[in-house]
Amino acid sequence: MTEFESLPKDVSRSAYTQRILEIVGNIKKQKEEITKILSDTKDLQKEINSLTGKLDRTFAVTDELVFKDAKKDESVRKAYKYLAALHENCTQLIQTIEDTGTIMREIRDLEEQIDTEDGKKTTSNLEKILEDYKAIRQENAALAAKIREA
Repeated sequence: MTEFESLPKDVSRSAYTQRILEIVGNIKKQKEEITKILSDTKDLQKEINSLTGKLDRTFAVTDELVFKDAKKDESVRKAYKYLAALHENCTQLIQTIEDTGTIMREIRDLEEQIDTEDGKKTTSNLEKILEDYKAIRQENAALAAKIREA
């Protein structure tokens, strides 16, 4: 009840309505941005999947052609080994890109959690608890000293 009494009484209803409309507008903008980011993410994932499939198909065809000739020629055997190494490196690169995306999402999630925790004022609450704890210890020490004197 004291919180209600401390609020200003001269604020008009239209000011509250205007503020609510501003908040709703901001929420709509954020929702649009989130939708755009999700769409971009889906497009990027589709592109990665498409390129991965294309890489695998190209490797399969090239592997088959080079392998046939590798039985006959030593230089083609070396080329075949290089082809296999190149394919492995491309696979590792794709995996690294996907892992980087996952890590970036986790970083964003952790940053949001940090912001949420900062909003909860846990640090100031912890400081207050520590001050209270020190005060209680001092009181206990004072009471113990009085008991010893008595």
